[in-house]
Amino acid sequence: MPDVRVFPTPTALTQAAANLVLASAEEAVRERGRFVWGLSGGGTPEALYRKLTEPPYSTAMPWRATFVFWGDERWVPHDHPDSNQRMATEALLSHGPAARANVIPVPTENVSPDESAAAVEGALHEVFGDAPVRPDLLLLGIGGDGHTASLFPGTSALDERELLFAANWVPQMDSWRITATLSLINASRHVVFLARGSDKTDAVRLALHPAEGETPLPSALVAPDEGELTWMLDRQAASALTGGLCMTCPS
Repeated sequence: MPDVRVFPTPTALTQAAANLVLASAEEAVRERGRFVWGLSGGGTPEALYRKLTEPPYSTAMPWRATFVFWGDERWVPHDHPDSNQRMATEALLSHGPAARANVIPVPTENVSPDESAAAVEGALHEVFGDAPVRPDLLLLGIGGDGHTASLFPGTSALDERELLFAANWVPQMDSWRITATLSLINASRHVVFLARGSDKTDAVRLALHPAEGETPLPSALVAPDEGELTWMLDRQAASALTGGLCMTCPS
């Protein structure tokens, strides 16, 4: 059962998320010698990344032992305004916290989408060596249609069970996306959804309380095999939840 946490404001959500990232990193390094962290795009993660460049996080995070990758990327150059990699680089990575060699990019130029997905998967296997690929922390968002990462309703990557990363053609966007599959997401030690705002209210409700007899939203398929699942929401995003899975939601 997911742990659903509701915060009164987006600022409080960002603060709590920064504390969670730091605690996760410290635990991972203490127990396994490194912290493997999957980043997400979007406004809520961006606020988190900027918070992590401030004290005490900027000095307390074990940056040299931190490996980062992206849970999904749009098929655009890295300097494009829509690039998740550009956003995280400008908000966090360009401030020098993580070793460049520990950043796993999603190539989007001079390769095919399938080659790009394979490159990311190969790099993750190199990090883990002979051990199974199990990210310590994977951040996710949720779209108004219930998509997460770049797993959109009705797209082929939802059915992928062998690959950890896939090239996903998204007709709704008329574009390719590179995305972590459910195989990778559900292998993670801790998956954390971050969502804020009234435009996420219905999707959050349907993800946490799927309608009987209807096809579940992609975000509702996230269920870590042996890990934790946490939803961190501001009050607006959680406003349609009552009781059930959420003990701190509006009644």
